[in-house]
Parts: sequence; C-alpha cells; structure tokens
Amino acid sequence: MNLVNIALSGMNSSRVALDVTAQNVANVNTPGYSRQQAMMASVGGSKYDHLSAGMGVEVTSIRRVTDQFLVKQVWSTNSLQSYASGYMGAISQLENTLGADGFNLSAGLDTLYAALNDATVKPESIPYRQQIINESEALARRFNTLTESLHNQHKDMNDQRNAAISHANGVMSNIAQVNKQIVEMQGTGGNPAQLMDTRDALIGELSKLVEVKTTDQADGSIQVTLTSGQPLVMGGDFSQLKAIPDPTDAYMASLHVEFGKQTFAVSGSVGGNVGAISDYQTEVLKPYKNAIDDMAKALADEFNSVLASGIDLQGNPGTALFSYDPANPAASLDITDITPEQLALSSDGAPGNADVLQGLIALGNKPVTVSGFGSLSLNDAFTAMVGELAIKTRQADSDYQAKSAMNQQAIAARDNVSAVNSDEEAANLMTFANAHNANMKVISTANQLFDSVLQLF
Repeated sequence: MNLVNIALSGMNSSRVALDVTAQNVANVNTPGYSRQQAMMASVGGSKYDHLSAGMGVEVTSIRRVTDQFLVKQVWSTNSLQSYASGYMGAISQLENTLGADGFNLSAGLDTLYAALNDATVKPESIPYRQQIINESEALARRFNTLTESLHNQHKDMNDQRNAAISHANGVMSNIAQVNKQIVEMQGTGGNPAQLMDTRDALIGELSKLVEVKTTDQADGSIQVTLTSGQPLVMGGDFSQLKAIPDPTDAYMASLHVEFGKQTFAVSGSVGGNVGAISDYQTEVLKPYKNAIDDMAKALADEFNSVLASGIDLQGNPGTALFSYDPANPAASLDITDITPEQLALSSDGAPGNADVLQGLIALGNKPVTVSGFGSLSLNDAFTAMVGELAIKTRQADSDYQAKSAMNQQAIAARDNVSAVNSDEEAANLMTFANAHNANMKVISTANQLFDSVLQLF
C-alpha cells in the first residue's frame, strides 16, 4: 500500500529533522557553530499514474545555515580590531613611559638649569659646582633609563611578532588539514558542516594575526591569501611566514612568505596584530628613539662646546662635561671624570666671573635640530614629543573603539543568521514531533484499512 510507504517516508524525514534540531539545541552555546536545517522535497508519483498524489517526502540534504559575506565581514573586522588593539596597547605603554617621573627629560633639564642658575650667586663655590655635576649625571641617567625602556619595548615588539608569526604558521597548517578533510567528506557524500565551522574559526583566528582574503573552491576547499596576494593556504598546502631581521636593527624585520620552493617578499602593512607591531615600530617607536638620541647628542655637544671656551679654577682650558657613543647617544650618555674645580665657568678663570656659566644657562633656549620635530630647544622638543604622543594615543584609542564596535556588529550580524535560537528550535521540536506522530497515525489508519479488507474474505 502506498499509504504506508508515504507515511514511512514522512516518519523518516521527521526523524532526520528531529536529529538536526537536537544537534542545534546541543550546540546552542558553542562559539562559531552554524545551525543546520533538514531540507525536504516531495517525492513524485509514477509518470504512468495520473491519479498518484506522490510517493511521500525525502530529506535531500542537511543545509548549513550561513552567509559567507557576513562571515567574511567578521574576518575583515577581526583584522581591523586586532590591529587597532595592538597599536593602541603599544602606544599607550609608550605614553605612560614618557609621562613617568623618572623618565621625564623636561624635569631633568629644569633641575639642571636650576643648579646652573644657583651657581651664578658664587660661581667659584665648590658645592654649587658639585651640584651642577650631580644634576648633569642625573639627567644623563634619565636619558639612559628612558632609552633602555624604549629598547625593551622594541625587543618586546619583536618577540611578539615572532610569537604571532609562529601562531599564524600553526593556524595555516590546521586550515590546510581541515581543507583536506572537507574535500574528502564531500567526495564521499558526508556532511562537512562541523568541519566548515572549524575552518571558519581557524580563518577567523588567522585574520586576527594578518589581514586575509579568501576564495571558495569548487571542491569545497578555501584558498587563503594575504590582501597583497601572497598565498597562505592553497587546498591542502600551506605557507610559512618568516620574519627576516633588518641588517641595521635586529628587532626590526621584513615579512616573507615561503610557499613550497617559492619565496615572496611582503611590502606594506599586513594588517592584524603582526601589521600593528611593525607599523608601530616604524611610525612611532624608532622615530621617537632617534629624536631622543638627537636630544642627548645636542645636550652633550652644546654643553661641551661652551665649556671648552672657558678656563677652570686651576687656570686650565675647559674640559668636557658629557661623553657618549655616537652610535647610541642616549643610551651611552654619561658625565666625564671632571671635578668641580675643572668646570670652566668663566672665560678667564677669575672668581666671580660667570660669563661661561651664563652661556650654559642660555643653552636652555637655544634651538637644536631634533629629527621629526624641527629646530627647537631641548625642553620644547621633549614637551612636543609628549604632546604629539598624547594626540596619537587618543587617535589610536578612538580607532580601537570604532573598530571594536564594527567587529561586534559583524559578529552579531553573522550570529543573527547562523547562531542557534533556542525558541526557534523548541518550536521546531514540537513541529517535527507532531509530524512524526501524524505519520504514525497514518500508518495506524492504513493498518485498520488493511484489516478491514481482510475481514471481507
């Protein structure tokens, strides 16, 4: 009897739909899970029987409910948010460093010039002279510790880059492996929905490290590249990212992609966390370090030049107060072994004459060339640096807030389509359970009809 077969097809389809619903309910709290739907189609009747209503229903496929455009928006905003977060975190750390009391060069300069002004009362005074030496040494230590702090952050940025690249290489390997599994499962008629969710999550993780582009392939795999086109994952094959150290700076690096026997150089920012690290080093950290080196060199050269024009208390020509290594001025800035008597604060060495000392005091307003900030006094240069950094930090924070909001909106849009709605699934459970019971009722009715027919004989 067709009635029984039709009802059986309805029962089987309802059972599959109930299984799919149960799977959705079980994963209601699984991050990145895409809900599924049992896709049903009516089975037509015989082409020779115009009175046949049909042969029931069948489940043609189990659909993974997803919108790839929305998924790609999540990946794109992942990169933007991760870049903004990394950049903002690094520049905020630098702002806190420059604002700390022990690293404030302006405070050190003010204290040194205060000691110079105090010495004008009695230029030949050994205590006043010793105070000048002491404050000069304290200022040199400020340059040393500030540069060391910037150097440590520079090294930390490099360590973070290496860790991120290592993580990216591991993720790319996993994406390639899942690609293989999806192709194999689709080839054998299986349901790769869970594998596709896993792959989406892996690409989402990779997109936080570097900005990526993806292309769906006919065999079910996904091709992943950098936005500049270099291949990262091609089917079951994957690249290795390499950070090649800069010959002039071991903590700077250029990025290369190794795919098989080919190597591709990457120019420009790669986005994501890796891009934020390199851009921050290039745009902020190194220029500020160079500016501080310029300030240290200018301080030493200007002071030493003025002192060289004077005569000390022993009648000898003036000697240098500061010393430094030209290759790394701020880190190596120090005072010489000069004694208070050797400070040449006058042009003739006569007690009470402070003309050279006045020349040192005048240096407080003398413009010097500081890379990135032009020609201005040392105090103004550091103040300008702190002010510029504050503006950049506010801009970075605003960018982070905006990109985070975009990322949350993209995730919400994706979840609105793909995530499990417990109320919807509860309604589906009742619908499919009722359909299953109704088909059982049809079978029961068919049995009663069959029994009635048998009783006629």
